[in-house]
Parts: sequence; structure tokens; C-alpha cells
Amino acid sequence: MTVLHAPAGRLSVLVGAALTLSLSACGGGSDGDGTDADADRGSEVTTHDGTGTDDTQGGCLDEESNSAAEAHHVDPGTTMDYTGVPPVSGKHWGQWPDLDKTLYVADERPELGELVHSQEHGWTMVWYDESIADDDAAMANLEDVASQLDDADLTKVVIVPWTSDDGDAFPDDTHVAFTHWGNDDDGTEWRQFCVEPDVDAIVAFSGRHPSSESNEPDSP
Repeated sequence: MTVLHAPAGRLSVLVGAALTLSLSACGGGSDGDGTDADADRGSEVTTHDGTGTDDTQGGCLDEESNSAAEAHHVDPGTTMDYTGVPPVSGKHWGQWPDLDKTLYVADERPELGELVHSQEHGWTMVWYDESIADDDAAMANLEDVASQLDDADLTKVVIVPWTSDDGDAFPDDTHVAFTHWGNDDDGTEWRQFCVEPDVDAIVAFSGRHPSSESNEPDSP
């Protein structure tokens, strides 16, 4: 068998080309900094009547949608500046996190730039704010919700914290938000805000916006 050895310079070119192809296959190469990361998201918001829930199922408002921002990669480690609360689309880190459990707390949560990348891959985020994170009873309830989600065997649903360092508070005295980056039309941001976490509400939102309806559903 003949083994071919590329010169060192040629090998660097080949590795660089392979990395470029890998990035291009998942949203494109690096694109500047993370400022105004979702500036081109749609300002026209549609409210979807009949999707809200009563107080026994989280007290969720009707879900909202608007057109998504264009996807571009930035270098991992870049500070991201999103206007969407919580962010759903737009520029994001060129790497994605290994989401290997259902519930995360603040000191272990992946960065926003990674979580937006996961949403490009079809993940639904269930965000909870600091009023829940700072309440032992509320966190115990959230852990129970996470356990029930594990039993429900949903695909690509994860619970993550939203902190005051991330951006503005959720609207209308809500403390939980569901988000999903859909691929209908030119892309859609989906959000639903709730007073508290509820398994049935999460399952319903995930059913309306499955992981298959995303830009890159076959990516992890």
C-alpha cells in the first residue's frame, strides 16, 4: 500500500479548507462580531389566539411569532448582543453545546451564542428567570417538571436559566418562556411566556413546533 504524505504547508491548507466546508454545512463561516446579532429579525409580531393556558397549566399567554433573523456564525467566545428576549435566531457561535441533560442551572448553562445555535438545530428552549432560580420550592417544582419531561421522551427540549445579565425581564409578570426557531417561510421565531413551568404546556408547544421544523434538524 502506498501512503501519500502532504507537505506541511499543503496540509495546513487542506485542514483549513475542511474547516471552512464544515462551517458552511452548518450556517456559514464566521461573520464579524456579536453586536446586533438579531437586528434583522422581524418587528411585526403575530399573536396566535387559543394557544394560551389557564392557571392550572402554567398561566401561559398566547404564543407569538415574528420573522427570524438571518443565521451567521461568529467565533466561539464572542460576546453576543441580542434584542430578542429570549433570543431565538440570528448570529451565533460556530460551535454548539453538548446538551446532555434536561435541566441546567446558571453556573453550568451554555452561552447564549451556543443556545441560539442549538435552536438552529431544532431545540426548544424552556427558559426560567431568577425569581424561580432564587426560590427553593420553585426549583424543586422545576426539577419535577424536568423529570416528567424525561418520562415524556420529548425530542430536543431543554430547560435553561435566563438571568438579568442576559437581557430584559419577561413581560407581563411571567417567569418562563418557551422558544423555537422554525424554518417556515424564511424562518420564524416562536415564543410563549408563562407564569410558571407546566409539563402539559411544554409538551403542547413542542408538539406545535417539533425539532423537525428547523433549519438543521439532523444536527445534534
